[in-house]
Parts: sequence; structure tokens; C-alpha cells
Amino acid sequence: MKIAILGNGQLAQMMIESARDLNVSIDTYPLPEIDRYGKSTPEEINRWQEKLQSYDVVTYEIENISVDLLQAISQKTRVFPAIEALSVAQDRLLEKDNFKQLDIHTNDYMAVDSFAELQKAAKLLSLPFIIKTRRFGYDGKGQYVIKTPECLEKAWEVLGDHPLIAESFVPFDYEVSQIASRDQFGHIAFYPLVRNEHRDGILRETHVLMEKNELSIDAQEAVKRLLEHFNYVGTFAVEFFVKNNQLFANEMAPRVHNSGHWSINGANVSQFESHMRAISGENVVVIKTLAQHILMINLIAEDVPDIQLPVNSHAKSYGKSLRAGRKMGHINIVDNELETFINSVNMIYQNIKAKPCLEEF
Repeated sequence: MKIAILGNGQLAQMMIESARDLNVSIDTYPLPEIDRYGKSTPEEINRWQEKLQSYDVVTYEIENISVDLLQAISQKTRVFPAIEALSVAQDRLLEKDNFKQLDIHTNDYMAVDSFAELQKAAKLLSLPFIIKTRRFGYDGKGQYVIKTPECLEKAWEVLGDHPLIAESFVPFDYEVSQIASRDQFGHIAFYPLVRNEHRDGILRETHVLMEKNELSIDAQEAVKRLLEHFNYVGTFAVEFFVKNNQLFANEMAPRVHNSGHWSINGANVSQFESHMRAISGENVVVIKTLAQHILMINLIAEDVPDIQLPVNSHAKSYGKSLRAGRKMGHINIVDNELETFINSVNMIYQNIKAKPCLEEF
């Protein structure tokens, strides 16, 4: 089977590495150019449609890709994950409407297309609230927190030339994400719920939560509804805020996800292998964790430390040139013994610039 991946960043590379034991050949391509509205030109669409028609399956590594292009490609080649899921994920308003339609709890929101509507949002949602671009914001970009009435004009000045969504502020206790993979036969493999810690809008740590509880059951049920609604094939993630042990769906990602990188070393099947198995027509596999304590540390704007890592620690460099705010790699720490796990976490943090997000594990 021939598979084409649109995008040739670290996610695509980890997909390729995960598929070594599968009967597939894989090529990656740089993401086709799109305009600020996520569109490709007709010439670009025709060129890519011709280029990819010899493949059995086309997939993609990130959301910033033209839906029109994928729809054209799908006329001659199967495209996974579902194009409808991508279309919804690209627009925060559609995403929130979709959560609401499927009875998945989320925060209050409203569309904002004028300064008058922004003022109305301040009254309906109360302060503080968040204003976001509906499309193509990531890692904290494209959003503004409205804390006082004086912030309204500044927020409009910064973001007002984009279609916007206003969202009520959730003073959450922490954030979690639920990752799952669904194959072409409708089988779903759920990864354990994970807790995510951010700084400056960028994921810094992911802690695997081993306990099966009401929160994890609710997260799996919400994700199951979304997967079945889209007839989804591949790996999928939903980020939730948690407040008073209740989930608020924040956003979904129709792809392999940064918060699932721990699975490369901490699960019997990584999120990347599950994705490749699903899109190539194989069954997904029931997920089992390989240890009691698992942590992923994202390396932002710094390379893998030049040290001898503990045996329970696994580093992955993305091979990129160093740049401020750039995801350069990650380290997974996987251990059954809490003491050696904590010792390794402390030792690694002594050798990187970042500080731990949580003081206790």
C-alpha cells in the first residue's frame, strides 16, 4: 500500500518510524500553500490532485491545509482522517457548535463579527472572557483575554480584521486530553487520559493519568461520539478543561497530537502506529501502558541535553534548527518505581533550561 503524508515535520517523521513493521510505503510532501482563508488556487488543486492520484491513501499531519484541496484529492484517492472533521476543527465556531450538537459540555460562546458584537459579548459572557480568531490560531496565537472594558478596543485593534469567536472564561483546575484511534471497521482504541501543563500557550509537560475514573469515562464517551459522528479513521484528540471534576471541551485535533508523544515509549502501540494501522486498513490494538509512571517533557527552543540519560528516559530530537518558541524535541520518562522516576525527572530538569510545571508527581 502506498501512503502520502501532506506535511513533512516531526509528526510525519514519527508516523513513518512507527510504520516500519506495516506493509506500506510512505512519501511525505511539504504542505501545499494556502491563503489566509485556508484556500488553494485551482491550479494548485489540479497539480496536487495529479501528483497524489497514484497513492492508495493520503493523510496529513497538521490542520493548516486546504479542505478544498483534500476534497479534490478524495475524488481519486482515499483521504483519512475525515475531511469533515478537519473542516470543523479549522473553525472554532463550527467546533463549538459541533460539541453542542453532540451534547458534549463546553463553555459559553458567541460569534463576533463587529465591534458592537464584541461589546455585546462583554455583557453576555461577563468579564473576563477570551476573544479568538475562528481559524488558524495555535500555541496561544490569535487570541486575547478581555479582563477590563478598556481591553475591548485594543483586542479589536489586534484581531478585528478576522472572523472571531468570544468564549466565556473557564477558571479551570487543570487541562486534560483524550486521544483515541478508530479503524475502518469502527473499532476504537483509547489511550489513557493525560494531564497537560502549558507555559505561554505551549505544551510543556504531559502526565499520564493511570486511574480509570468518572473523568476518564466521560472523556472517552465524548470522543467516541465525535469519532462516530465523523465516521473518523485515524488518531484523534480532544483537549478538555477540568473544573470541579467536570469536563469542558476546549478543542479537537483530527491528527496525532503533541500530548500523545509519551506513547512512543510508554504504550504497547504508539499513537502514530495506531494512526498508520487505521488508515492502512489494519485493526487498531487495545492500548496498554508499559509502566506506572509516565511523563513527557517538551523541549521548547532547546535541543536534547548533551548528557547520558537515565535508562528510564528516552529522548527524541526533531532535527530542527534552533529558534525561539520552536518545538525541538521531547523526553519521555517511563518507570514503575516512583523514586527512580522522580530522580530522573529532577536530573533532566537540572540539565535543561525549563523549570518543572508541577512540583509533585
